[in-house]
Amino acid sequence: MIRKILVPVDLADDHPTELDFALELARTFGAKIVLLHVVDYVPTVLPVELPAGYPTPQLDVVRESAERKLAEVTRRVEARHAEGADAAGPAVQAIVEVGAAAHEIVACAEREGVDHIVVGSHGHGALARIVLGSVAERVARTAHCPVTIVREQS
Repeated sequence: MIRKILVPVDLADDHPTELDFALELARTFGAKIVLLHVVDYVPTVLPVELPAGYPTPQLDVVRESAERKLAEVTRRVEARHAEGADAAGPAVQAIVEVGAAAHEIVACAEREGVDHIVVGSHGHGALARIVLGSVAERVARTAHCPVTIVREQS
């Protein structure tokens, strides 16, 4: 039985396919949805913004912005369900974490006691997967619960 579903979301994507899939799954099982956004953070010692991370003062600003955007996603999800036949819809919780994406997703899943993770695959090329690895793949290999990887629609 699935009671709680973790959905890591990329806030740059306005309509993530994995969220639609997770919402259907939540409706089917009467499960709660936990939306998670991870601010990918690699510590730096320089006082300027770098592609690999954010200096500490800027990290707070980035985190606050992510929290506002995730709250808006949560409101849209709740509003969409209020209009549908299933007016109650699933309960939705929003969490923002800072760190390495795959590690934070798995840690949040364990901490929140989720039964299932629904993560998107963003279709990076083969070279990017070899060099950077796939967050979805790392989550699937290390999570304590089942993981569904939803492909990005073309």
